[in-house]
Amino acid sequence: MDVSAVVLVGGSSVLAGCLPLLLGGRGTRRPASGRAGAALAAARDLFMRLPWARRAREGEASARRREACLSELPALLDVVTLGLSAGLSFDASLELYCARSDGELARAFSEAMLAWRMGVRGREEALWGLADELGLQALRRFASVVGESLAFGVPLAGALERQAEAIRDEQRAQVEEEIERVPVKMLIPLGTLIVPAMFLAILGPLLGSVAVG
Repeated sequence: MDVSAVVLVGGSSVLAGCLPLLLGGRGTRRPASGRAGAALAAARDLFMRLPWARRAREGEASARRREACLSELPALLDVVTLGLSAGLSFDASLELYCARSDGELARAFSEAMLAWRMGVRGREEALWGLADELGLQALRRFASVVGESLAFGVPLAGALERQAEAIRDEQRAQVEEEIERVPVKMLIPLGTLIVPAMFLAILGPLLGSVAVG
């Protein structure tokens, strides 16, 4: 989960936690637990309906899909490479991967294959469209390699094997870089969410008793 998602969830929690204190004891005889639960649900519903909160959720879902597809891409390249080495065609090798996998990338390639088999789009056009939809540079390289190989008769298995190795190296470097950035990222939620929430948890009962009194 990135920093924006942490801020989004934390802000919702802090806002929902403050509302029961502000609304407590004013014009209602509902029990405190019921009041707090209703205020929490109303605050969460209101917060998640905000346009920027909806865009944040959509962006987070898109980012998760890209990450899932990128993590599955080396396995796809390995299966296609093995299929080509065994004498299968590119389509048959790709279909073998899609039949054996149920991940995001397999579903996306199944739809692309259906498009070019039905004649809706050409093979290279469908691969490029999929790469643009997911926003993955690795898939753009894959589409380029496949298009050139099928157009000019260049051996495809060796190129895909090298690409799979390159992607794994990139993923390993990204993981190492992400690990190095974790301490810096933790400063933002620590300073903006966790510390205020701790003060709220400590001072909340006192403020609630003053408001009721």
